[in-house]
Amino acid sequence: MRITLDIPDQLHSKLAKKVHQEGITVNALILRSIQAMLEVKAKPAGVRKLPVIESKRPGSLRLDNTKIFELIDFP
Repeated sequence: MRITLDIPDQLHSKLAKKVHQEGITVNALILRSIQAMLEVKAKPAGVRKLPVIESKRPGSLRLDNTKIFELIDFP
């Protein structure tokens, strides 16, 4: 399949330099880049357990950074 790309001059200069350094064609570099991008797997978000700060009157606790560091064990 053929495709036409409009590449800005500044990016084209970087592209030309890179293919010259690696001794490959522009086509080969673009295909390799596309393949690498498609193979990248997103890291799973995972489950994070958030800290719970107990309060006798929920919503009324006034916290600043100092108090948070006193209440929560940070690694």
